[in-house]
Amino acid sequence: MSAALPTSIIYTQDEVLLQRFRGYLYARASLQQVTDPDELELILHQHSSTLLFVDLCGTESQRLIEEIRTDFPFVLIVALGSARSEPALRVASLNIYAIESVDPGRLRLQGLFDQAQAHLKLKHENRVLKENLQSVPAAPVGPPRENIAPSLHHFSSAFRRFDNVGIMLESIVEGVAACARVSRVAIFSLTSDDVYVFRSGIKCMEETRSLKLGKTHPFVRWFQVHAHSISRSMLRHIESMDERLLIEQMLEQTGAEVILPLFGRERLNGWLCLGRSCSGAPFEQRDIEELTQLAEQVSVAIENSLLHENIALQKALAENLLQAIPVGIIATGPEGTVRWFNSGAEQLLLRSSEDVIGRPIEKVSTVIASLMNRCMTGENCGEGQEWTEPSSKRTLSIQTRRLAQNGVCMGAMAVLNDLTEEHILREKQNNLERAKFWNELAAAISHEVRNPLVAISTFAQLLPERYSDEEFREQFQELATQEVGRLNGMIDQLDEYANPPTLYFSSVDVAELLDHSVHNARRRGETSDTPVQIQTEPGLPNIYGDSDVLADSVSRLLLNAFTAVEKSASPKITLRASRGEIGIARLAVVIEVVDNGIGIPEGLQPKVFSPFCTTKVRGIGLGLPIVRRTMIDHGGLLSIESSASGTVVSLTLPAATQSVGVAS
Repeated sequence: MSAALPTSIIYTQDEVLLQRFRGYLYARASLQQVTDPDELELILHQHSSTLLFVDLCGTESQRLIEEIRTDFPFVLIVALGSARSEPALRVASLNIYAIESVDPGRLRLQGLFDQAQAHLKLKHENRVLKENLQSVPAAPVGPPRENIAPSLHHFSSAFRRFDNVGIMLESIVEGVAACARVSRVAIFSLTSDDVYVFRSGIKCMEETRSLKLGKTHPFVRWFQVHAHSISRSMLRHIESMDERLLIEQMLEQTGAEVILPLFGRERLNGWLCLGRSCSGAPFEQRDIEELTQLAEQVSVAIENSLLHENIALQKALAENLLQAIPVGIIATGPEGTVRWFNSGAEQLLLRSSEDVIGRPIEKVSTVIASLMNRCMTGENCGEGQEWTEPSSKRTLSIQTRRLAQNGVCMGAMAVLNDLTEEHILREKQNNLERAKFWNELAAAISHEVRNPLVAISTFAQLLPERYSDEEFREQFQELATQEVGRLNGMIDQLDEYANPPTLYFSSVDVAELLDHSVHNARRRGETSDTPVQIQTEPGLPNIYGDSDVLADSVSRLLLNAFTAVEKSASPKITLRASRGEIGIARLAVVIEVVDNGIGIPEGLQPKVFSPFCTTKVRGIGLGLPIVRRTMIDHGGLLSIESSASGTVVSLTLPAATQSVGVAS
C-alpha cells in the first residue's frame, strides 16, 4: 500500500515563504498554513503527531513554541529564522527538532523533512509498543453510554427529501447526531468526478470540510479491502504500522472517534465520521454494532439519493435537449392526452404548452390527432406526411412513432418540421426556371418558325415564274402542307404547355398508373412491340396527384425509351416503382423508366430540359419540359442518369396523405 501525503503545518503570515516551502515539498507533503494562534491549537488537537514549521517572525511565535512543547509532545517543531538571531537562540533551549533558514534550498529542506517523518514514525511506533505492554486497562472515561437502538426509529424522517440531496444529507447528519448522541458528525460521499468529498456535517473543522480523497487514495483502498468500521479503540489491533498510521491520521484529520464505511451494492459510496459522545463516554463494542446498523441505513439513503440525483440530472438534460432542438415534439399517453409539448411545437402551432398539456390531442390539431391515434394502433408509423396547418398557415411535415414497453402501447410521439421556407425557396426556384424556360422558348420559337417560313417564302417567290410547272406546284403543295403541319404541331404543344389542364388530385394506385401508362405509350408509339417489364415493390402507398396527367408524363418517358432502344440488338425497358423519401423524411414513391438504349449524348445532357432540344426527326423537344412541369405541380422531383449503356429517368412523387381536391 502506497502512503498518503502527510499533512504538515506551517505557522506564518509570509505568503512568499509559504509558496516557497509548498514548492519545495510539493511531492512530499500537504502543507497547511495557519496564521492564528487559537486556530493552531485546534488543528494540533487534530494532528497530535505531525511536523510543524514556525516562522519566528510570526505573532507570539516564541510563546507558542513553549506551549506546544508542553501540551503536544509528539509534535516536531522546526523554527524558521537565522540561527544566530535572538529569537532562534531563545527557542533552541526548548529542545525543538531543528532551526532552519527561511530559504534552506530544495534539497536541504526535503532531506530535513524526510528525517523528520522518519523520526515521527519511530516515535509513533514506540508509543504503540508502550501501550501494548501496559497490562492494566485504562479506566473508563465517564459513565457507560446508553443503548442507542431505541432512538433509531426516529431516524427515518431524515430520508424523506430525495428530491434535494443537500437537504437530505443535512437531515441525516442531524438525525445521526441525535440518535448516536455525539458532538460531531461528518458525511463524505463520492461525486461524479470520482472524488470523495465532505458533503455535510456538524461542528466539523475547516480541514475536515476541505478534505478530498481520490478513488486510489490509500485510505479509500483500505476501506475497499477490509470493508469494516474503524475506531480509535481498534488501532492497537492493526498489525501493519503503515496502516495504523494511515488510519490514525484520518481519525485526526476528521476529528472522529469512529469512521463507518457506507457501501452501496457495487462500490464504496463514502463514509460516516462520528466524534466523541456528548457525555464523554467511550464507544463500546455494542455501540459500534448499533452504529453499523445506522450506517447501513445511511448508505441505502445516500445511494438512493445519488441515483435520484443522477436521474434528475439526466431528466433535466433530456428536457433541455428536447426544448432546444429546432423541431416540434409532441408526446401523448395511450389515452390521447398531451404529455409533452416543447417550445418548437409552440412556435409551429401557435399554442402554449400550459394550455395544451393534460388535454386531448384533438384540442391541438385534428390532423395531428388523427395521425397519432392511427400510429398508436400500428398504422402509418414512421411515415413522413405533410399538410398546411390552418392556425399558423405554415406548411408542416410530421413523423409519428409508437411508444411501447414490453409490447404495451405507452402513447405516441410526433416530430414536426417547418417546411414553409423550403416551399418558398422551391417556388422561387421554380419561378426562375419557368422564366428561364420561356426565355429559351421565345428564342427557340423564332428559330424553329423561321425555317418553315423561309422554305414557304422561297417557293412562294418562285411560284409566279414556275406556276406552269406541274412538278414545282406539287413540290410546293407538299412542302407547304408539311411545314404548316409542323407549325400546327408546334403550336398545339406550345398551347398544351402554356395552358395546362386543371389538376384533379386524388389517391392514385401505383400499379394501375403504370399499366395505364404502358397502354398509352403503346397506343401512341410506333414501336409498340418493344417489351416493357413492370416491377412494383409490394405494399407501396398510393400517390397523391392527377392520374391522367401523371400517366401522360410516364407515357412520354416510355416513348423516349422506345426511341432510344430502336437500334439495340436486344431492347429492354423496365418500368419499376419503389418506396422512397422526399423533403424531410416524407414518404414518397419513386417511378423509374430504365432502358438499355444508346443513352443521351454527353453534350446534349445539360440541355435536355430546354425547349426544342430533341434527337427525334419529327420531335420539337417539349416532352421533358412538360414532364418536369408536371413534377413541379405535384411537388415531386425529376432526375436523369444516362450513359452509353442506357438511361434511367426517375420520378419521385409524394405519397397520398390528403383528401381529394382541385388545383389549377
